[in-house]
Amino acid sequence: MEVFNKISEESGSDGLSIEADVVIYNTLIDGLCKSGRVEEGLQLMERMKSAQGLAPDMITYTCLINGFCKVGEIERGKELFDRMIEEGVLPGASLNILVDGMCKHGRINSAIKFFNDMQGKGLKGNAVTYTTLITAFCVVDNFDKALDLFDQMLRSECSADVTVYHNLIHCLCKTGRMDDADSLLLKFKQVGVFLDSVCYNALVNGFFKKNDVYKAYEIVKEMEKVGLKPDSVTYDTLIAYFCRSGNSALALRVMKHMVKNGLVPTITKYEALIRAYCLNGRTKQAVK
Repeated sequence: MEVFNKISEESGSDGLSIEADVVIYNTLIDGLCKSGRVEEGLQLMERMKSAQGLAPDMITYTCLINGFCKVGEIERGKELFDRMIEEGVLPGASLNILVDGMCKHGRINSAIKFFNDMQGKGLKGNAVTYTTLITAFCVVDNFDKALDLFDQMLRSECSADVTVYHNLIHCLCKTGRMDDADSLLLKFKQVGVFLDSVCYNALVNGFFKKNDVYKAYEIVKEMEKVGLKPDSVTYDTLIAYFCRSGNSALALRVMKHMVKNGLVPTITKYEALIRAYCLNGRTKQAVK
């Protein structure tokens, strides 16, 4: 700031004055906003317009909007966004910044309303916008709205971030909506998206909770088919289910298969098996 204040005061040896340009102003405004000094950044933008006659550009507004959203002053950020649009400056990433800011501060309904309003004015969202909104609705367990936004994203031909797929699968499994999760899995295959082992484990666990053993096995087989080996979480889920259902023999077979694949059983798995044997009166097997 000291150097900046001297720029317009000093002259070079050739007598030409040195004036700050938009790049210098944006650099300082960005630095002030990142340091939490957003009000100073805003004042600098006003100084840029009045003293230098320079027009703020997309970067100027984006830095300030991001700064106000980070400190929780969403309305101030929205005011700047509206001002930017009125001045004919392209919004760039600022639309996503505002949507993200609203969601992070618990204003999801405001975020979706703002997004819909912007779409009505011809401003389209991208994959980042939809990912932010879908994730936010998943967090508050509003899966119908999350799925609706997912379909909307596909219709708008946005290439979805893998985070969207993972969040949707986890949330549907968490609430036991396994039919929806299965339908979504089919949709993923159609668009060429492959899940990771974490998502497959969530599906296996979800189907076991619904006592749909056949479907759970299908998921394990598909997991192996796409080149993902069952991990300790997969085996945990299988052993826990068979122990709960009283099929300790099958649980033991799963554990042996796990060891064969190079994974070491944890004490939790042994405890589950011992408890299952004891409950079935097979104390010799439990001691063994």
